[in-house]
Amino acid sequence: MITPSSACLALALLAVPSSKPPTDASSDDVASRSSSAEEAEEAEEAEAGVGEGEDEADGSGDEDDEVLPTRRFMLGLEGVVMQAPPLRPQVVTFDPRFIGRTVSLGGLGLFARLRVHPRISVEATVRSGSARYAARPTEDPDVVSHDQVAADVGVLLFVARGQMVQLAFDGGVGGMGTRVRYELDREGTQLFGSGIVRVGANAEFLVKRIAFVVSVRAMGVLTNVERVRNRGELLQGRDLPAPVPAMQTLLVGSAGIAYRF
Repeated sequence: MITPSSACLALALLAVPSSKPPTDASSDDVASRSSSAEEAEEAEEAEAGVGEGEDEADGSGDEDDEVLPTRRFMLGLEGVVMQAPPLRPQVVTFDPRFIGRTVSLGGLGLFARLRVHPRISVEATVRSGSARYAARPTEDPDVVSHDQVAADVGVLLFVARGQMVQLAFDGGVGGMGTRVRYELDREGTQLFGSGIVRVGANAEFLVKRIAFVVSVRAMGVLTNVERVRNRGELLQGRDLPAPVPAMQTLLVGSAGIAYRF
């Protein structure tokens, strides 16, 4: 028999909602957010890797043997000092007490370099040097001027490359023109040419678009001393040879600054 109290209990049980486990919607949202964050981090790392690769190619990161630098061309100006044997003219005599075994010629130079391989560059240079042999003040103001201009092409092999410093050995061939001018009681000029072969070492110090370049080179000079043009009143009608040895070695040092394109 159903009593009123039992009926009320049954209705109360029906009214209580059944407890169900929570749905997976919230966990799906968390997972999707985590995967989005991971993808964003991977994209940032990839962009950072590309930036590092560009820095490396530009010389601000570690160099890669298979990647050319971004700035491959260099054009610069340098100061030059040449150590050479003294002149041996026949129209005037130098006092050996006042002239050493070598003389120094100072001048300027222009150079251009193109990187064709991560470890190889080709180079073209033009360098000048001048020296003056003057009499002592107590004597006649006689002066002998020695001027030369050398142009050559060569190749540089980089044996050590870093972010800011690069070292290379180089070699090249070219030619040199020389003028010897005599300013005595009468004037005269001798003009002649020579062939040159050079080897040396270079150092480049890179600062973004600017490079500081230092080089030391040994230059072999071959001259046909009989092929000389003698000009002027002092040398008129005289067939004089070039006042230099047929084979000589010059030591050339230079330091300069260049812009990297």
